[in-house]
Amino acid sequence: MFTASARFYDLIYSWKDYGREVSYLRAVIHARLPGAKSVLDVACGTGEHLRFLTNYDRTGLDLDPELLRIARKKLPGVRMVQSDMAAFDLGRQFDVVLCLFSAIGYVVTVRKLNAAISCMARHVVPGGILCVEPWFTPEQWRPQETSMRTAEKGDLKVCRIFNGGKRGKTSTNTLHYLVADGGKVEYFTERHDLGLFTNDQMQYAFENAGLSVEFDPVGLENRGLYIGAKS
Repeated sequence: MFTASARFYDLIYSWKDYGREVSYLRAVIHARLPGAKSVLDVACGTGEHLRFLTNYDRTGLDLDPELLRIARKKLPGVRMVQSDMAAFDLGRQFDVVLCLFSAIGYVVTVRKLNAAISCMARHVVPGGILCVEPWFTPEQWRPQETSMRTAEKGDLKVCRIFNGGKRGKTSTNTLHYLVADGGKVEYFTERHDLGLFTNDQMQYAFENAGLSVEFDPVGLENRGLYIGAKS
């Protein structure tokens, strides 16, 4: 998914305040499970949330090998696992399981959404919680949305144009990259399809997995946060 752009993923998202987001998460966790000691971050990307989740026994999981390579270099003492969020088995459970930055949208279909939430729920200890940051609902999505971000560090300069589309209940997003690195300039695109799930579909996925669920409409960055508790 991000294999071609992984090397400057953190640069493109340097605007994102992971420290503030983790402070918000810590408050969510402390209010429900003040004694939490272990965290699994599903679709952890380059490990930025995990980097701030100190004082926990941390594990990261992602499907993209290049993002994981960066995460491993950044967090050498943290276990990193390459696997699909809808079909993994780590052989243990965690006090807190996270799936953030709308990564749940990458499952695309409702069937795989249910499989992913059930798989994550199986990795939550009794009394633990599962926190999932959603992608947009069908009503929220604006299919013709276009945005641009630029970032640079030394000789590396990146321009990324996001062009949103829609096919049925799926957002079809094309990312256009223009990259200058020293004397070399390249252009390439990435395609990212994400499922547009309704609130009812998200809540059902949690309930179907045996979790009681509440929805925080604000969450980490105004996309909301689903919080499932395992009895």
